[in-house]
Amino acid sequence: MTNAVFESFRASVAAHFREHHDVTFYADALGYSPRTLSRATQDATGRSAKSYIVERLVLEAKRLLAHDQVTAATCARILGFDDPSNFSVFFRNATGSRPGVWRATTVSA
Repeated sequence: MTNAVFESFRASVAAHFREHHDVTFYADALGYSPRTLSRATQDATGRSAKSYIVERLVLEAKRLLAHDQVTAATCARILGFDDPSNFSVFFRNATGSRPGVWRATTVSA
């Protein structure tokens, strides 16, 4: 059952990660408790449900910044952040660098 829980979560994150960044949304939508969802994700991936969502957001942010040449503010809007500065802090916490710095070092490399 755990694998089925994770697969449902994975599909839901793929469909909704731009609008919803919290585990509670996915747990409610799928009919599980946040703890059950986190446990299933931990068993399947070795990381928490929140970490899984964060990694998906970061992956998409990097894709947008590297390949679509959007600004950090546009990337923030696409990924459902209300404020570009919140996105910048999120990105820096997840990657260790600001979006513009990450793009400059990645695209020029």
